[in-house]
Amino acid sequence: MKSSVLTLFIIFSVASAQEDVFQQLFIDGNDSYADSSWSEAIAKYDSILTNGFHHNDLYYNLGNAYYQSEMFGHAIWAHEKGLQFKPNDDDLRHNLIFVKREAGIAELPKPVFLIRFYNSVKSTLQPHQWLLISSMAFLISGLLFTFSHLGRFGMDRIMKTPFVVMIVVIVFSGLIYLDVLQDVSSMKSGIIVAHVSVGAKSAPNEGAKTLLQLPEGTEVNITGEQTEWREVESIDGSKGWVKSEDVRSLVW
Repeated sequence: MKSSVLTLFIIFSVASAQEDVFQQLFIDGNDSYADSSWSEAIAKYDSILTNGFHHNDLYYNLGNAYYQSEMFGHAIWAHEKGLQFKPNDDDLRHNLIFVKREAGIAELPKPVFLIRFYNSVKSTLQPHQWLLISSMAFLISGLLFTFSHLGRFGMDRIMKTPFVVMIVVIVFSGLIYLDVLQDVSSMKSGIIVAHVSVGAKSAPNEGAKTLLQLPEGTEVNITGEQTEWREVESIDGSKGWVKSEDVRSLVW
């Protein structure tokens, strides 16, 4: 028992020490950013990511540092990653739209009000949180259903309204959960970060024919990998090979 407690103490001490190091790196990165030392700020923020620590604020600052360095593809990647942690972050969304506009990437047509409202509600929680709400509502509705059928307590009318409410919550949160999963499955898995543009090749070698040009910041699906090359698919279904350094994955 004592050894277990000691082990836990060591683990928590190491974790706490690592967090202190990451926090100091983050502060140092912010100081470099304030001094307009964009490359230094990027290096410090990136070192935190390399050590496995992720946070929406970290990606937000990193994206801004990339933008100031006119590395628009990397900036788009950072803001997209930040939104994976906090989908309803207005600052991240605003900056992402702004950087895409600067990079010359066409914006999608603005949806009607009801769709915007639905998307706003959907983005307030993570997928597992919507699933938790649906599961809890299912459990509560099951309890209400059980109590309402215990006739001797005469609770039928009392339980009817909350039971209906729970059913509505189950359906609504369940549908949102499935919709979010669909969004995740259809999400592009990479961002072209090559400066200006990159030519996608017919094969993973420099001498291969260039099939298409992919502008910086373009969202693509990464469909294959070979040595220092990655096969990517554009939004129109066209495929080609680019250097691994020219595309940055959005997937963990």
